[in-house]
Amino acid sequence: MESKSTTQILVVEDDANDSFLLVREIERAQLEDHVTVIDNGRDALNYLASTETPPLAIFLDLYLPGLNGIHVLEKLRHDPRYKTVPVIVMTGSVDPNDLKECLRLGVTAYLPKPVKLSSFIKTVAHIFPKVESHR
Repeated sequence: MESKSTTQILVVEDDANDSFLLVREIERAQLEDHVTVIDNGRDALNYLASTETPPLAIFLDLYLPGLNGIHVLEKLRHDPRYKTVPVIVMTGSVDPNDLKECLRLGVTAYLPKPVKLSSFIKTVAHIFPKVESHR
C-alpha cells in the first residue's frame, strides 16, 4: 500500500502499470498529494474502516485479488459513510453483466480499459470541477 500524507482519493488497482498511469493522470490534474493506492479489495475496505474521513472519490478496478471490485462497491454502497462517495470503475471487463451490476449499485462512472485520456479528463472534471481550471 502506497500512502501519502492526506488521502482524499483512493485508487484500488492490482495492476502496477494501470495504477501508475492513473496516478500520473491524477498528478496532471494537480491532485497528486491526495492519493492512496491499494492493490486489493479487502485491504481497501480495511483501510477505509480505519480512516475517519471518506475519500473524495474512489477509482476501482473490478478484477481484484481476494475481494473483487463489485463486492467492494456493494459494501461501499451499503455503508452510509460511503453511499455518496463517487466511485469510478475502470475495468477491462467486456461482460455486460458487470456494467449492469455496477449501475445497479450506483457507480458514478464506468470506464473500460484502456481508458481514453479524454474520458478520464471528462470524468475527473465532472467529479472535481475545479480540476478543469488547472489545465
